[in-house]
Amino acid sequence: MKKLLISSILTLFTISLIAIDVSGNQSGIWSPDNNPYNMIGEITVPAGETLEIQAGVELIAMGNYRITALGNILAEGTEIDSIRFHGNNGLNWGGIRLENETVQSTFNFCRISNTDDTNDYGIHSINSPVLINHSFIDDHQKAISFSALSTTTPSYMEIKNSKIVNVQKSGITIVDNSNVLIDSCEVTQCGLGTSFYGAIQLSLQNSAHDCSPTISNSYIHHNGKQGITMANLFNYNEMAPTVEYNEISFNYTGVYLYNGEGYYAHNYIHHNFVENDPNSGAGVMLYGSGANGTFTYNEITGNYTGFYLTDGATANLGDLENGSNDDDGFNMIHDNEFYTGEVFSVYNASALDVTAENNVWDINPAIEVTIIDGNDNPAYGIVDYEPYLPVLPPPDSITFNYQTNQLTIYPPTSPTYALLLSYNIYLDNTFIANTINNYFIIEPNPGSTILYGVSCVYDLGESIIIDTLITFPHILNPPTNVLVNLQTWLLTWEEPEPGSTSPFLHYNIYLDGDLYGTTNELFYQLTGLVNGQQYLVGLSAEYVAGESDILEFELPYVSSADDTIQMVSVLNNYPNPFNPTTTISFCLTAEDAENAELVIYNLKGQKVKVFVTFPNRGLGTREILWDGTDDSEKPVSSGVYFYKLTTGDKAFTRKMMLIK
Repeated sequence: MKKLLISSILTLFTISLIAIDVSGNQSGIWSPDNNPYNMIGEITVPAGETLEIQAGVELIAMGNYRITALGNILAEGTEIDSIRFHGNNGLNWGGIRLENETVQSTFNFCRISNTDDTNDYGIHSINSPVLINHSFIDDHQKAISFSALSTTTPSYMEIKNSKIVNVQKSGITIVDNSNVLIDSCEVTQCGLGTSFYGAIQLSLQNSAHDCSPTISNSYIHHNGKQGITMANLFNYNEMAPTVEYNEISFNYTGVYLYNGEGYYAHNYIHHNFVENDPNSGAGVMLYGSGANGTFTYNEITGNYTGFYLTDGATANLGDLENGSNDDDGFNMIHDNEFYTGEVFSVYNASALDVTAENNVWDINPAIEVTIIDGNDNPAYGIVDYEPYLPVLPPPDSITFNYQTNQLTIYPPTSPTYALLLSYNIYLDNTFIANTINNYFIIEPNPGSTILYGVSCVYDLGESIIIDTLITFPHILNPPTNVLVNLQTWLLTWEEPEPGSTSPFLHYNIYLDGDLYGTTNELFYQLTGLVNGQQYLVGLSAEYVAGESDILEFELPYVSSADDTIQMVSVLNNYPNPFNPTTTISFCLTAEDAENAELVIYNLKGQKVKVFVTFPNRGLGTREILWDGTDDSEKPVSSGVYFYKLTTGDKAFTRKMMLIK
């Protein structure tokens, strides 16, 4: 083993010594065996050649140099062994520029960091086919650019399953290019600079081109400016992306169409605003005479304004009369509240009308109150919101069974316009699960009170959440192995089973339903019982959180020579544990004291010491001081010992511990 360890260390040391300096023309294979690759100048992959970068390779740029691929790059990392491109100790470098218009480049499981010059990108594809998958792109001025400025037939470009974060301008920029797919990506903390760049920004710079990519299944959130921006500044040719199944949230604005159009379906656009900033907060903003998007099956909620239109913009939020089934509304536009308290579902400050039929709106306030249009200002167009759909109903009720820990969901009568798919389960207002069943098993948390909520998930969206507070009782175990000595009427028991969830206080003793006494010992002497009467005895454990179940049992008729049973009991020993002495206290009548014996036993049941003479302390109470020695006055070892008091037909045994 020692030889193998030394060999491994030497191998790693050798690799670090033979790190390769790279610049100029590069092709062939980069292997992690040569790590790190120190980029000391500009790199070019020549036309017709391929640079293959294997999993585990690390490229460190030593200056503001760029990789330009006139050929193509195949960077194939793995989930456990990615490929790393970055500047030396965070130094900015020029990124990767792709210019091959015929052969595809790929970047799988790569991390690309630290480009920060105005004209640099993590990856800049100029009409060059590229697939980016499972990659992490961070710390850039602009992270990704897909441009096709020089052609009307752009190459296919795709980024999937990737994360883009910490970018001063746009996370993904698409220029004059419709042949792009953005799918299943997370784009966050982009647009951090002072200029207004969208996290995903579309741009048209040529009147002969289009810019209509597909953006789907992505999470676009917490960006400094817009989530998606369309910048068709000169109202050129078509800018009409397909935007589906995305969550767009916590941005300055959700979607901004500057002379842009497009088809927007099944998106969740929520909580887009900057606190108390009146210029922020539109879920969707449409600006300019070229702005006219079609919106269906979206949920727009929690923004300062749902839709804001101005300067000649219009929108199709639902049109039942045009013969198409692709624009029939079914949007949920609700709870878009401005920071001053007004609710704005649609604010149409444009002169054009807006169709918004067949949607779900706020109930309170009324729909017309949440819409600003020509009814409020004659310079504005009208928002046609009728007919409208009722609010998607939540479950009728939810109940909880404490025996089975089952939350039962009672479904609503499904509306004719929506299909009930499943239920979302919430814990303290945080989503925890989705289920197709009308029940959900909850793991109990004894001693806690938790808010559980359930909503209905429809093909059109999610209903409101209905809540129930569930208080899980503490586990309060009762005493175990309760016994009563029918000759002495001494009640004994053992400690509760482990698992109680509240601190223990004491034991309660009941007689005929009334509290008779309390103790911290594992015994209690019943006294004063009347001859010939039957009694009901109860025992429970008292905790900070409450009382355990009361264990009850009947005593047979008391039969004694006296009218009452005299008190004969072992009280306790103190201290316990002890070192080296302890005092054992007990009660005896004068008659009992004549034939009483106190014996100390070890764990093997062997006699250690015998006491037969008891000093009188008055009122029947006696005390014995044991100094931890046996009958030969030799000290005994540490451990558990028992003391047994015997008097006639009465016997009492207790446990104590000697610790040295």
